[in-house]
Amino acid sequence: MEVDLVIIGAGSGGYEAGIYAYRRGMRTVLVELSPDSVGGNCLNRGCIPSKYMRHGAYLLEKFEKMDRWGILPKGYDLDYRKLMEGRDDVVVTIRESFKKFAAQINLPILYGRGVIKDPNTVFVEGAEETIKTKFILVATGSRPVGVGNLIPDGRYVVDTDQIWDIDFIPKRLLIVGGGAVGVEFAFIFNRYGSKVTLVELQRRLLPSDDIPEDSGRYLGRKLKQLGVEVKTKTTLESWEKTNSGVRAKLSDGSELEADFILLAVGRSPNTSGFGLEELGIEMDSKGFVRVNEFSQTNVPNVYACGDITSPLMLAHKAMYEGKIAVNHMLGGRDWKREDRIIPKIIYSAFEVASVGLTEEQAEDEDREVVVGVTSFVPNPKAMDDGENEGFVRIVADEDTGEILGCHIVGPHAGELIHQIVHMMRDHKDVEFASKSMYSHPSLSEAIGQSASEIHYGPITWVKR
Repeated sequence: MEVDLVIIGAGSGGYEAGIYAYRRGMRTVLVELSPDSVGGNCLNRGCIPSKYMRHGAYLLEKFEKMDRWGILPKGYDLDYRKLMEGRDDVVVTIRESFKKFAAQINLPILYGRGVIKDPNTVFVEGAEETIKTKFILVATGSRPVGVGNLIPDGRYVVDTDQIWDIDFIPKRLLIVGGGAVGVEFAFIFNRYGSKVTLVELQRRLLPSDDIPEDSGRYLGRKLKQLGVEVKTKTTLESWEKTNSGVRAKLSDGSELEADFILLAVGRSPNTSGFGLEELGIEMDSKGFVRVNEFSQTNVPNVYACGDITSPLMLAHKAMYEGKIAVNHMLGGRDWKREDRIIPKIIYSAFEVASVGLTEEQAEDEDREVVVGVTSFVPNPKAMDDGENEGFVRIVADEDTGEILGCHIVGPHAGELIHQIVHMMRDHKDVEFASKSMYSHPSLSEAIGQSASEIHYGPITWVKR
C-alpha cells in the first residue's frame, strides 16, 4: 500500500488530522490498536465519559436548589449502573460514528500496532500490512502513571483508566492528586454520595503555573462547602488492604479508611514500541517527543501531536497540532503552534478556565501588567440561573492594552473563555473587548466589564 500520510493513533489528534488531511486531498491511512480504542483516551477513558458523569453531578447539585424556582422535589434514588449505561452508550455512539464517517469518506483505519521501520515505511503488526508513505504523523497518546508504592491494580488502587470499570458508588473514597482529574472526580463522587478525601502534595488545588492561585483556592473552598475533605500540603505515607478496602495513613498524622484509592497524579507519553528510538527521533528526559513550531520532529517527514509532545495533555491541543502538521506537510508556513493560546479547562464544582499568562507569569517576563476582575455575583443571567459564584479575570499589558491572559471561575467558564482565545489569536486588545457588544442578560457581559475595568479604570468589586 502506498499513501501520502500514515497517522499512527486514531485518537483526538490523529483522527482530526486524518479528516483535515482528507479535506486537503491527501491519501491517508489511520493506524489504531483496535476497533475499541478508536477515539483514544479522551473519548474512551477521559474527557467524554467524565463530562457525562460530571453533568450528572451538576444536575444533582441543581436538584438541591430547585425550590428556588418553585419546584418542590419529592426526593430521588441513585442508580449507578444506569449512569454507567448512559455514559458508555454515549462513548460507543461517538466511537461508532467516527468509524462510520471514516468509512464514508474512504479514510481507512488499519487495526494493530504501527511501527516505523524507516522514514517512509510503517509496518502494522496485527494487520501484517506494510505501508509506504511520504509523511508520518505519530499520535500515540499517553497512559496513567503510578507513584511510590501506589501501583494500580484495579481494585485497591485504581488509576484514571481503571475507574471506568468500577461498578458501584464508593461509600468512602481517597483521591490522591488535586489536579484537573482529581478535583473532577472529587465533585462527581461527592455529589453521588461518597465521602471523599482529596489529598494534594502542593499548598493548593490545581497546582499549575498556568492557573492562578486564586482559581485553585476558590475551587477548594467550594469543594469543602460541599463536604469534600481537602488536604493540601499532604501526602499518602502508607496504606494497607482491609476486608472492606484500604486503610491509609497521611503525612499530617491522620488515618482513614476507604473503599479504594483513586490515583490521579498524571500521565506519561506513549513513545515506546513504535520505532521512534530506532529512527532517532529526539525526545526529552521525560519521554516527550521534541517538535518544532510546525509539529515536526528532527526527522523532516515525521511529525508528532498530542500527549506525546508535552505535559499539556489536552484533546483540543492534539487536534490543533495535528492540523498544523498536515498544513506544514502541504507547504503551509502560516499556521504555527502557540501553546499560549491553548485554553485549559477544569470541570469540577465550578468550571475553571485559563488561557495565556497569569499575572505572575507576565511579571516574570518583566511585563508591566494591569488586571480587570468582574464577579458573577451581580450578573443578572448568573442570578437567574442560580449560579452567581466566580469571576472573570483579564490580565493585560499596562502600556499597550494587549490581552496577555484570561482566567474564569464559574458557570460555563469553558465556553466563555473562547471569546478571549479568539481575541488573543487575532491580537485584539482590551479596548476592543470593552467596546464589543454582549447580549443581555448573558454571562459574557462579565468579559466586557472586566476589559472595561482595565481600559477605563476599575469601579467594581475589586481594585488591584
